[in-house]
Amino acid sequence: MAPRTEKKVAKRLQDSGIENYVPIKREKRKWSDRMKWVDLPLINGYVFVKPKLNQRDAVLQHAGVLSYVRYNGGDALVRDREMEALQSIESKGYFVEGVEKHVEIGDEVVIQHGPFKGLEGVIKESANGKMVTIHIKSLDLDLKVRVPAEIVEKQKTNVSYH
Repeated sequence: MAPRTEKKVAKRLQDSGIENYVPIKREKRKWSDRMKWVDLPLINGYVFVKPKLNQRDAVLQHAGVLSYVRYNGGDALVRDREMEALQSIESKGYFVEGVEKHVEIGDEVVIQHGPFKGLEGVIKESANGKMVTIHIKSLDLDLKVRVPAEIVEKQKTNVSYH
């Protein structure tokens, strides 16, 4: 995606009948003479699309679209619950309140309750034990999400013997 074109690309895709979504956040920006609220993409460079089979190649024909995000050798697929979590981040104002650390860097976690329920990822970093960065696998993306410690649960790993 060309820089700063997410909303324009989304509009063109919508006009072509291609279902898409750009999560938006509101930020207060300072101009030389005033403060102003602006709507910016929550994730720079991403427009999430849900094309029909016959629309897949048409997405790439739109100005500003560079490629599909790739993951594990194929197109990255975003599950409905991950899209719902992004929509919740947007509707709740970007972050929810939080937290104490009870997970370690590298732990695979799943959020058990609240607007981010079902969101899975890997803890990548922790700042003062109050905010964790969760790497969301299917998006190949890091989001900083504040959640109460009691709703983050370490995923059980399957032990396999060789």
